Amino acid sequence: MMHFHHIGHRLLASVGSVVILGIVIITVTYAMRQEKASLHQNEAALALVADSVTEGLAALMEGGHSKVAPDFAERLNKVPNILDYRIIRVDGTQAFIDNRTFEQVRQRNESFEFIPRSAEPVQVVAAADPNLERLRSTGQRVFHYHMKPGGERLVTVFSPIRNEEACHKCHGRDAPLRGALSFTVSMKEVDDNVVRTWQFSLLVIAAALLGSVSLIYWFAQRTVVTHLRSFLGAMEAVTAGDNSLRLAATRRDEIGDMGRAFNHMNENLLETWQRLGEERNKLNTVIHSASTGIVVTDAAQRIVLVNRAAELILERSASEITDRGFLGLFDDADWMQARLGNAAAQSAAGLRDWKGKTLSVQASTIRNSEGGVIGSAALIRDITEEKRMEAKLEQQAITDTLTGIFNRRHFNEVLTTEYKRWRRYGQPFSVMMIDVDHFKKFNDTHGHDCGDHVLAAIGRVLLEISAPAQIPCRYGGEEMIVVMPGVVEDGGMELAETVRSRISQLVIDGLQVTVSIGVAGLPGHAADDGDALVKLADDALYTAKEGGRNQVCRAAPG
Repeated sequence: MMHFHHIGHRLLASVGSVVILGIVIITVTYAMRQEKASLHQNEAALALVADSVTEGLAALMEGGHSKVAPDFAERLNKVPNILDYRIIRVDGTQAFIDNRTFEQVRQRNESFEFIPRSAEPVQVVAAADPNLERLRSTGQRVFHYHMKPGGERLVTVFSPIRNEEACHKCHGRDAPLRGALSFTVSMKEVDDNVVRTWQFSLLVIAAALLGSVSLIYWFAQRTVVTHLRSFLGAMEAVTAGDNSLRLAATRRDEIGDMGRAFNHMNENLLETWQRLGEERNKLNTVIHSASTGIVVTDAAQRIVLVNRAAELILERSASEITDRGFLGLFDDADWMQARLGNAAAQSAAGLRDWKGKTLSVQASTIRNSEGGVIGSAALIRDITEEKRMEAKLEQQAITDTLTGIFNRRHFNEVLTTEYKRWRRYGQPFSVMMIDVDHFKKFNDTHGHDCGDHVLAAIGRVLLEISAPAQIPCRYGGEEMIVVMPGVVEDGGMELAETVRSRISQLVIDGLQVTVSIGVAGLPGHAADDGDALVKLADDALYTAKEGGRNQVCRAAPG
């Protein structure tokens, strides 16, 4: 049995297949052409027979010997190798055995004499027969191939008898055809020739196959396989650790190039191995000196690498980490498994609280080039300080530096959110607008530092008085605003009065500080958005100013 893991056999199969395919195509094409030519020659011979009979019949009719036409038609069936020979009309009935045609001729030519026939019309071919229909429509000879019940192939020829000029005297000009010759011939001799042609073609294919395979096998063994075996042996020696082997490389072809390439590879292999060892040492140094914790497993999920940073971050020794396993790094196997089983989770780090620290953990499956799992790896970073700084920066981004309360940007976000809650859920909320009385005097008379002291003191009061759900913000300049979620306008008025009272007790740089406050809340007013509600509170603030300052006013009703 041929083993196709040998390159010689594969080379033989591939090249041999191409050669054999070419031979088969050429031989089969030749056989098919011979078969077609045999059929064409047979049809040409049958056409000559038909033409000869037609000409003979025409000569009898034109010579005035129509009386002998029936005998002529009868004798056609005695021709050798012809199974059935008839003269038929265009409707498929047999001619010269009944009186129909003779009577039609007598009507045109009274001098025409004939011997009456006593036979009834015989339908040789059905009038609707497709071959007869094709003859009538095209006026061309038709060959109909069919099978005898015993399996022998036959051909029936329908050859037209045209209505020539000489026929018009007796038969008129109306019909282009007078009738047809219908005769059936056996195809046995032609088919036997075709079979012999195919048998010869198969013998040619077999001989060509044997010769081609032998030649290709000899050539492959001599020029390729022997040298490849030698090369394979040398490669196995290198795999076993023998780098001293060298191949003969004197040939000036691809085999020689392979030998020279192998020798060059072998010479550089030791140098490459040494460099690889150096790089491995460097990598180990980088891994173990990294500040990021690194834990790696093999394909069986056994931990094979734990660096020093991982021990410090997890506060466990390498042996403890190894004993607990990869899924037990954080004593939560489900969490680790979820990260390994989700491609999206593997591409992004997850956060984990661990012993008072915030850790960033990225766990992923390691795969080879074929997609097979060869291990897992976890990268662990202690981001506790980063998170603290991030929270501090976020707080600074929404806090007014001077007063310590929230800034205008944060106020806009809160106002939009609370108004949406009011529209969707009907949750009430109120705002109080605060403005320092005579603030310009503080700046003009006592300087801007004094004005800053006043604003900072008011900010402290707002932070002390406001409940956790109440949000004090600096609106701009000396104006401040407090958003009060869940507080109706009456509650907002009470809180505003408390704020006004506490601020009125402030003495800054020997000066008493007072404020005017306007309050507006939902429900109770028509406000298309949060800004409209602020406008109502601002209008109430100016009402308080005009009323003498140091007081609280609610927005006008409606």
